[in-house]
Order: sequence, then structure tokens, then C-alpha cells
Amino acid sequence: MSLLKMKLMVLIDRYKQITAVANALQIKQPTVSFHMKKMEEEWGVKLFEMRTGKVLLTRNGKLLLHYASQIDQLYSEAESRLGAIHAAEKNRFVIGCTTSTAAYLANSAAMGKLRTLSESHGAIMSIAVHDEEELYQKLHLGTVDFIMYGEGKQQADGGEFRYQTLGASPLRVMIPQQHPLYAWSEEISLDSQLEKYEFVELADSSVAQRIHEWSRKHQYSLTSHASFGSVELLINAAAACGDLAILPECLLPQAAKLDELGLQLAALDSEAARWPMIASWRSQHWDQAFMQQVLDRISL
Repeated sequence: MSLLKMKLMVLIDRYKQITAVANALQIKQPTVSFHMKKMEEEWGVKLFEMRTGKVLLTRNGKLLLHYASQIDQLYSEAESRLGAIHAAEKNRFVIGCTTSTAAYLANSAAMGKLRTLSESHGAIMSIAVHDEEELYQKLHLGTVDFIMYGEGKQQADGGEFRYQTLGASPLRVMIPQQHPLYAWSEEISLDSQLEKYEFVELADSSVAQRIHEWSRKHQYSLTSHASFGSVELLINAAAACGDLAILPECLLPQAAKLDELGLQLAALDSEAARWPMIASWRSQHWDQAFMQQVLDRISL
């Protein structure tokens, strides 16, 4: 028995007129009469009776009405709730980030710009954090609209996904105040001193790759004794334990926060590797113009 027939039972009890029921369902009167007859045939009992021009439910009809009303009510509730979810999802724009690119958004003016953009378009902006492989899976499935990550290998633009470099950030040495190099000022000499000390590192292969390229170029051997899964954890660990760390400048919090933690930044040499940040989105996304506006606001 279909949902239409359940709805028909409810409306017959409410209006008691075939014409009114047909108008409510936006179907023809003969169609209502046809379904009434089919229902009685299906159940094998009389459900309706005519009295003084009105359609009334029999005892069996009222029994069926008890269940039909519940089914109709549950369907209407489900339709309403799922409709609300659909409307919310349609206006939701999900940016997928690695822990590193999420730190960039959190520590830069990009979040404020994205908020202004989303408000002007009536969109709900949300951030989802996953590793790069999972981000691409979600992008392929359509559960995220746009992803950001540190470049590991060069991707070719086109095909299923579009790619764009958001910029490249220079690497910086983060020195805690209890470290012997805290007051060091000569950048060239600082580089040569780094391999004498242990580091803590960020568990992000794209950052590690750039640091490795730089150290190999200068034939430095940097020793790491601990790895941390987020920029925030790494910074707090360096400040607490007095260890050096190398990070892209764009991932670091404002200078006031670093000062509060007793951390100083120092530049590497002028030829130091830079950490590129990449954005990707589906080539068939329905609003490419909005994508470009997002790109404009998060680029370095």
C-alpha cells in the first residue's frame, strides 16, 4: 500500500468529500475513486460508505486510519527534517585541510576574509581536518568542496581536479629563550650552528621534505628526537622543552603569541627552501566563480 493511499485515508476522514480530497492531492476525482476501490480490494474489507453525499469511514476504515495517520505523520516529519538538512547542506561550503594548512587559516587573516565572503553569499563555511590522501577521497566523493595542503609532488591542472598554488612561505627557525642560540643574530653563521643541536619536527611530509632539501643542499645533518602532529603541539613542546624547530613562517602565530611563549624566529639563508601551499577542487563544481573568490582570500 502506497503513501498516497495512506494520505488519501487521512484526507477522506478530514474532508469527507471526494472533490475536496482530489483538490488537496491535486489529482482528478476519478483517480480518488479508483484508489478507494483498489484499497478495499487489497484489504478485502469495506473501508468506505456513502451517507447523505459524504464519504465516511467504516469501522475497518477507522482501524486503518489509525495506522495511516501515523504513517502520514512520520513521512511528513521525515520530509520536513530531510528538507531542512538538504537546504543547510546546499548552503554549506566545506574546506578540507591538513593540520598544517588548518594552522595557516587559524593564524592568518584568511579566516576573517572567508567569514566575510560566506556571509555575503549566505553560505555556511566549515573546516574539516584530514590527511592529504583522505582529503582527496572526500573531494572525489563530494563531502568537501575545496582542499588545501602542502605540496609534496607537482600536480597537473585539469582532469577531475583543478589545482592552484596559493603561494610559498619561507622556512624559519624557532628558538626558545632557554636555548644557546636564542640571542644569535648572524643568519649565515646561525645556519652552520644548527646541526649541533636537536630539533623537534612537524609530522607533515611536505614540510619535512622542504627542510630535507635545504639541509641536503648545504650538507647539514639535522637531528630530530620528537615529532608532533600539529603546529600548536610542536610550538608548545619547543617552548616547554627548549628545542629548536623549523617551520614555514605562514604556519606560525602572531609575534605577540611567540613572545609570550618565549620563542624567537630567525631566518635561514636567502636560498632557503620555501614551503608551497596548494589548493584543489573538482573541475565540475557548480560554482567556479565562488571558488575563485575563495582562492583570492586564502592565497599567501
